Amino acid sequence: MNDASVVVALLTPFAEDGRPDMVALHHHVEWLVHAGVDAVMPAGTTGEGPLLEEDEVVACVATAAAAAAGRIAVLAHVGRAGTDATIRLAHRTVGAGALGVSAVVPYYYAVDEDHLVEHYRALRGAVPDVPVYAYTIPARTGNELSPAAAGKLAQAGLSGLKDSTKSMERHVEYLEATRDHPFRVLMGSDGMVLDALRAGAAGCVSAVANARPDLLVGLTRAFLGGRVEEAERHQAEVTAVREKLSRGPSLAGIKRATARALADAGTDYPVRLRPPLG
Repeated sequence: MNDASVVVALLTPFAEDGRPDMVALHHHVEWLVHAGVDAVMPAGTTGEGPLLEEDEVVACVATAAAAAAGRIAVLAHVGRAGTDATIRLAHRTVGAGALGVSAVVPYYYAVDEDHLVEHYRALRGAVPDVPVYAYTIPARTGNELSPAAAGKLAQAGLSGLKDSTKSMERHVEYLEATRDHPFRVLMGSDGMVLDALRAGAAGCVSAVANARPDLLVGLTRAFLGGRVEEAERHQAEVTAVREKLSRGPSLAGIKRATARALADAGTDYPVRLRPPLG
């Protein structure tokens, strides 16, 4: 991935029978490749990953990898509540073509810092040949990833972290705690991408980029090129789009926007959500 990477938090389209629509997924990834993104992350929060069966996650990763065809990275989200399940899914997705894996902080049960770090060390050891990223979203998991823990993960050989804490203060703390290691901190909140880049972030993992990859690609390129006002305009538009698409049921807005964007490219994209979301 590039110095300021745009990773798409990839949606999962569902066909009429309720299963992932692999044709639509393939077309979506192909469209994103041509839009200039650096990577896609299937089966995360935006991809309704917790609602997908293990076999479905593997199939989505395989489809994304086939569509990407080595032109961009596929970073599979494999996080499960248990360590063994996370490792098993990591093995399977790497076998399906993922060039890296990401795992959300273990959820539901309270996990202390030492056990959380051991969870990621076990994952790192299980798939030593690909980059491993942590993913923190405490509003969903109930468990915090402290800056000190992030520093330990960097020492343990993890490649980076997706930060969805929605706290710029915490984001800077992650950057400071890991700055002595080749550790990439990625902003997971669309409204804070430019501020994160200014602080030293390695890029973003964006939901908005499913439908508007042009905005995130334009933002990062303008930032890297020193075009401050252009980057600020892109960030303002990203924030406005995010606020608009966040109204209503979870993920419904971003799926509708993606369907409209792909329709303009001649591709049908279903907007169904997996129950209980829709």
